[in-house]
Amino acid sequence: MTVSTHQVGATCPSCGRFVGPLEKCPYCGADIKKRLPLRYLKLACLLFAILGVALLVFAASGAATPTTKIGAIGATMNYAYVRLEGTVTRGPLYDPDAPALRFYLADDTGEIQVGAFRDVTQALVAAGKIPTAGDHVIVEGTLRVRDDFTSFNLASADKVQIVPPTASEITIGAVGYDDELHYVVVRGAVREIRQPYQGLTLITLGDASGELDVAVSGDIEKLYGAVSPFELGDAVTVQGIVTYFRDSPQLVLRHPNDFKKLAVDNTAAAMVRIGEIDAARVNQRVQVSAQVTRVSKFSQGMRATLADDSGEITLVLWQDVYDQIPNASALKKGAQVQVLGKVSQYRGEFEIVPQRAGDVRISAAVAQNSETPQPGTTAPSSSAEPTNTPRPTREPTDAPVTRTIGSLTQTDKDAVVVVTGAITRASSFSQGMRYTLDDGTGKITLLIWKDVLEKLGFRDELQQGAQVRVTGKVDVFNDTLEVIPAHASDVELIAAAPVQTVEVRGIGSLSTDDLDKVVSVRGTIAEISDFSKGKYVTLQDDTGKIQITVFNDILESIQDKLAIGATATARGKVNLFRGKMEIVAEGFVIE
Repeated sequence: MTVSTHQVGATCPSCGRFVGPLEKCPYCGADIKKRLPLRYLKLACLLFAILGVALLVFAASGAATPTTKIGAIGATMNYAYVRLEGTVTRGPLYDPDAPALRFYLADDTGEIQVGAFRDVTQALVAAGKIPTAGDHVIVEGTLRVRDDFTSFNLASADKVQIVPPTASEITIGAVGYDDELHYVVVRGAVREIRQPYQGLTLITLGDASGELDVAVSGDIEKLYGAVSPFELGDAVTVQGIVTYFRDSPQLVLRHPNDFKKLAVDNTAAAMVRIGEIDAARVNQRVQVSAQVTRVSKFSQGMRATLADDSGEITLVLWQDVYDQIPNASALKKGAQVQVLGKVSQYRGEFEIVPQRAGDVRISAAVAQNSETPQPGTTAPSSSAEPTNTPRPTREPTDAPVTRTIGSLTQTDKDAVVVVTGAITRASSFSQGMRYTLDDGTGKITLLIWKDVLEKLGFRDELQQGAQVRVTGKVDVFNDTLEVIPAHASDVELIAAAPVQTVEVRGIGSLSTDDLDKVVSVRGTIAEISDFSKGKYVTLQDDTGKIQITVFNDILESIQDKLAIGATATARGKVNLFRGKMEIVAEGFVIE
């Protein structure tokens, strides 16, 4: 059997006859075209593949990573590469041994901790690209989403863009809530230096408008070095970011060079004659030098009448200030006193109120020549005046009138009224407690001084929901109405706060069906972390764990007992924050 073999491409594509290597068919005259060699096809495929990869690389390098909102980060985004944009609210926190650098970034949806480690940290420090409180930054990196914490790790130093803030000059007394996270410049004199703990120095500055703490972090000094030497009384200018600590503003120093000593005299307050003090100086700080003409004691401290050749003014010394004056016993009639303090007005009379003992300098009383008694008069007693004069008798006032809170206005200042309402909020301060009262027609601040509060047998029952009746004087502070009881008997507890009957739930039983519901959970404190308005406390029981958001007004009453390992019960509304359930505490009890 004969098998014929034909070479590929050796037949005529027109007539199909064998033509061999001929380029033209001898039978039909058709031209014979050779097929493209296979190696050419392989080479073309390779070239197209290389070109395609190059185009993909070019397209990828030119496309920006989309920006992700912090509040949109969820559990499915663990290890996702994202871009974040926002403002640095805290930091930097620097560990040169690791090395590691952390700061907190916030946008309009939430806040997240950003970290850089090892080579990335070294590159940031070497390049001077240190995100600091107040900076607007754009960062790229990887998310780490855990059950109880979400963080962000920087990809590299070149993935950090920083836009520093612009500073504006302001007086110390003008710093308010609207300035939070703003970059400001203040001038004043160094009034006090203290170190609450290792790694934080607080420098109190004062000008004619008020006082303000400047916070110098140890992390800033690790990165840039120490602040230039200065002393108490030095006039300085400081640039910093306004933050709040326990409802009080402070400046956070961004760089040691932002704290500069001025070659001028102490600018804490101007020395004025008493007769120059008028309503325009209320809430300003001044210095006066005068003679004591009268001294009296009141429930919160001491009062003294000061006089110079232009007029008189009342010096008010709160008890904590008076107790720290080294020669307080020298405050007697005839003593010469130099005082730096804030001007206030009480019942139409001006007062000067120093904030610390160092603001009061007392010289010994000038010897008084005894006067010769006139006929028909009694010679003055030679016995010494008592140190603590009884509280002066006030002018008689009209009987207190029962008023609704909504009917009170600033024109009722100094009126004695009776108001009844429910406590909706409570917060402490150095001299006592503030409560918000609501009677349905309006709200007013109930201010109870410490000495009055200590005499209240039911002070622990003054909680949210309690009903009280108060007799007190109406005052105005920062355009807010206050009612101030003079005695413990002026505060009456009508009804205790209602007992909450919310059933204690297992943490693991909570679900999205419980959103916006008030629940109660009990567990062990597993973790505590700070945020600008309070603390995040993680509670854990046998069924799971959950984050409790505890704001400062609740935190103040449990601060001393708050510790990891303690058993606590939290009551509050279930909320969804950054894709995770939390409880916003309305009550928090540590056992």
